[in-house]
Amino acid sequence: MLTGRQTLSAIEAALADLRREEAELGTRIERGTRAFADFQTRQGEAYKELARFRLDTQSIEQLDIRLDSAALEARKLLEKRASDRKTLAENLRRKETEREDIQRQRTELANQQTAAEERMDELMDSVDTILEGDAGFLAQRERALKAAATAEAAAEKAETALLDRAEKGKAYEADPLFMYLWERGFGTPSYDKRGLVRSLDRWVGGLIGFHDARANYAMLTSLPERLATHAERCADLADAEEARLSQLSRQAVERVAGNDLVGEIEALGGQIAEIDAKLDALNGQIETVSGALQNYATGDDPDYREAEAHLAKSLEGDDLRDLWAEALATPSPEDERIVRHIEDLGERMEQISREIRQDRELQRNISSRRAELTQVISQFRGKGYDQWETTFTDDSLTTVLLGELVKGAITGADYWRRAEKAHRRRKPKGGRIAFPQGSGLPSSMGGGFSGKGLGGRSSGSPRTGGLRTGGGFGGRSGGFRTGGGFGGGGFKTGGKF
Repeated sequence: MLTGRQTLSAIEAALADLRREEAELGTRIERGTRAFADFQTRQGEAYKELARFRLDTQSIEQLDIRLDSAALEARKLLEKRASDRKTLAENLRRKETEREDIQRQRTELANQQTAAEERMDELMDSVDTILEGDAGFLAQRERALKAAATAEAAAEKAETALLDRAEKGKAYEADPLFMYLWERGFGTPSYDKRGLVRSLDRWVGGLIGFHDARANYAMLTSLPERLATHAERCADLADAEEARLSQLSRQAVERVAGNDLVGEIEALGGQIAEIDAKLDALNGQIETVSGALQNYATGDDPDYREAEAHLAKSLEGDDLRDLWAEALATPSPEDERIVRHIEDLGERMEQISREIRQDRELQRNISSRRAELTQVISQFRGKGYDQWETTFTDDSLTTVLLGELVKGAITGADYWRRAEKAHRRRKPKGGRIAFPQGSGLPSSMGGGFSGKGLGGRSSGSPRTGGLRTGGGFGGRSGGFRTGGGFGGGGFKTGGKF
């Protein structure tokens, strides 16, 4: 059985190997690109040498000027390019060194956290034994359980009121005469109409039994908010009681361990989280610099393209084609030597060009596989699979499957599905008394993933937004009722004045 940290460490090591391979390939492509430009320059020099045998003086001068000018411009651009690339490469080297240093710090902190978690796990049975006879702890547990039950009941009543408001309020809100008087504030101190309007409103109110209906509707609309406020107070009290109980569990661990072991685990987890944030930011910077360097390696940067265009243009034209044709038609021993040299340079340029194309394809493939591994690592951390409580039943996640992922035989999604299927959560030892339902445990040991607080209450936010139906305030029929609609026991509306 693998731990989550062992699995993640293996994936990170594989990612580091891919990064090194990608960097080495980029260096090889850059060397090939420079060699190609050098051969282009040497080809121009060979054509100049050939021209001395076949062209008149004026033509030679024109050709020399063209070739020398192109070579000079290309050399300037390539020198600038080399300087820029060196700056980028040095920047990348510094950032990668920084990443390695930070990663070593993270590994050291993770090892310390694991050791502290393992020590706490070994102490859990002893902590349970102590708390079994601790009257203060047991009394606090009862208070926490009662507060949790009260909070749950209050939450259910508040949601029942919300449902009643939505269901029973429809009949009131569908009646235009009732809503006309309600919106005017008829029957309340805020009503300020006089004279005939007031008399007509009073007549309409009497016709539909407004005063009794208004009281019912006022209760219907105000009760959910009052119950929600009450549920919030109950939830806060339950949280406070649960926090006191958690603190007693932590204090028991501290007595047994001789130090604040839970606090140490959480502090280490906080430091690791900060390092992870730094690593994420640094990885983004490295990706940016690496992308720029990759453009240099593949010859996609503007300086190289311009230098290549200068050299290519210098080797075009009728004079060079005529020179080549004449040299082939009337070869002297010296002509043959130069022509063979030019042909050899062309063949080597073509070979380098093929190698660069192949390396670029391989580089794209490695980049894709690196992105797959990076995504898997991000998913691992996002799911908390690098925590102490995570284990995997499939040992091939660090051997065969990881190898297939690195080679590109499977996708990151394929690997992740296998990891999800093999994922298990281990629970700390003990568990009879201390840290009930995981309350108060470090999040890395399950405290942040239990999903339920005391009494089965939602531990994340026992508030009205997540309330359950049922119960009601004195039962679903208690509190008030409208009779199911106007004319059915609540009040009746007249069809007209």
